[in-house]
Amino acid sequence: MSYIDLLAWYTENKNKLEGCRIDNIFKIEGLSAYLLKLYCRGEYKNLVLEPGKRIHFTKYERQKDSTAEVTVLRELLRDRIIKDTSILGTERIIKILASEKIIYLELLPRGLMVITDENNRILFSTEYKEFKDRTIKLGLTYTPPPPLNPPTKEEIEKLLKKGNLSRILGIPQELVEALKLHATNEQELEESKKKVEELLRKISSGNFDKCLIKDTTVLPVKTEGCIEMESYNDALDEFFTAEEKSLIKSEIDKKLEEERKKLEKTIEETKKQIEDYEKKAEELRSIAQIIVDNYETVNSLLSQSGKRNPFKTTINGMEVELDPSLSVYKNSSKYFDMAKEYVEKAKKAREVLEDLQRKMRDLENQILERKEEIIVASRKKEWYEKYHWTITRNGFLVIAGRDVDQNESIVRKLLEDKDIFFHSDIQGAAATVLKTSGKEPKEEDLLDAATISACYSKAWKAGMAAIDVFWVYGEQVSKTPPSGEYLKKGSFMIYGKKNYIKNVKLQLAIGLIKSEEGLKVMTGSIDNVSSKTDTYVVISPGEDDPSKLADKIIKYFYEKFGIKGLRALKEDIIREIPGKSRLLMKKIKA
Repeated sequence: MSYIDLLAWYTENKNKLEGCRIDNIFKIEGLSAYLLKLYCRGEYKNLVLEPGKRIHFTKYERQKDSTAEVTVLRELLRDRIIKDTSILGTERIIKILASEKIIYLELLPRGLMVITDENNRILFSTEYKEFKDRTIKLGLTYTPPPPLNPPTKEEIEKLLKKGNLSRILGIPQELVEALKLHATNEQELEESKKKVEELLRKISSGNFDKCLIKDTTVLPVKTEGCIEMESYNDALDEFFTAEEKSLIKSEIDKKLEEERKKLEKTIEETKKQIEDYEKKAEELRSIAQIIVDNYETVNSLLSQSGKRNPFKTTINGMEVELDPSLSVYKNSSKYFDMAKEYVEKAKKAREVLEDLQRKMRDLENQILERKEEIIVASRKKEWYEKYHWTITRNGFLVIAGRDVDQNESIVRKLLEDKDIFFHSDIQGAAATVLKTSGKEPKEEDLLDAATISACYSKAWKAGMAAIDVFWVYGEQVSKTPPSGEYLKKGSFMIYGKKNYIKNVKLQLAIGLIKSEEGLKVMTGSIDNVSSKTDTYVVISPGEDDPSKLADKIIKYFYEKFGIKGLRALKEDIIREIPGKSRLLMKKIKA
């Protein structure tokens, strides 16, 4: 990201970032990048921080690592509130104040991510090093990289002759071309500077374009090849995620090639060894047979040799070593025994070869699995996936809150008068909404939504088999309490008649839904999920914790259906399991 990219992103996202709580921190697998899971005003957001490169929110899932440095970062940053953000001057450095800790993200080449206390004392850095102009060590005061010296008059003249406006103005070449900047003398240079200053003013005021130039860059101005995005963040997310997938795939291909070359070399050496052993065994058998076939000649040689030690002779054009202390047949047997030894060596070498070939197949399967994980993990998520959700049998979207804040947000922001609100008949249940879009849902749609409401309630943790669920129209739900009363967060008033769906079973189907974007996890009633996919399981309240159960589900899908890359969906599966559960039914159709 250039300074202009950073300014555009910061202008657009400063208010979205401030006030968020840092819920968790991860390392993005295969990259020198980090993922901050933020809780922002009732919803979770993922922020990518990559020193020397980028900062942006992302809609895509990623494979995550929990390393030793991540443990340190969690201790320093978890549960801290982002109170303030700023850019250091005109440098590509963003400062994020998280309660009493400060995150410095340097986006310039070889930049670092440094965490300090409120006095700028270094508590963590992605690299500890003594640079030419500063030292980054634990306990020292953080000093940002010194700004680049502007080019001198003489340097500017040379750069103008070379047509290198990018270096003079400190902006990317793609932006020079997009702004149609041209300068061969001082006057034209001043005009170019004014255009850049005007662009900076527009960006600072929020008046700029959001252009993605596929496979090339992101720009705040319209130009040829521009794909207009809803936000600058979306443009950055699309650009860097595509680049990231390509980079990780290249790394995997490189690793595969290195491992394959090693194995192929060993396999070829082993094949040659087997060939040599078999050739030697055949040669020894031939000698043994020659001795037997030429009994009289060999016997005569042995009796007339007058030697006590083995000697060499030629029989039928083949050199043979004979031992005068042994009979003809024992000389022959000695060669047959030696041949057997080489046959055994060849047999063992074949076993080694089979093992090497199995390792090669395993390696290729591992690489394929990893590539599938990247595809699965990098799927862009829909807006409603931050909630519990399902699509009913007739295509209605159902969403349910994961916590009190989401319950509040769903009712305040998303519930419309003609939507249908569901709630289990128990204290402590997800606010569940069926979005009607002005259409009339059928009874089966109501049951699909009621199943979501029932399963994501305290009835699950209580181990119940079924529970009643009521529904009302959105216009019957209010956040306004009767006079003199108070409604706590996540609570609502229901006015008018409640419609009950009795004995809704606490049985939740978890299925894999294929789309153009990839695989996603959908939950719902058995009838609903089975109408959309042949690959699903059914769970009910039980004893397995969500992580253990997710492993069982992934293993089952892989073993029975050969679906690769599901490790990347483990977190998604865990998020959809209401609590301790058991596998009630497994369903896979060919």
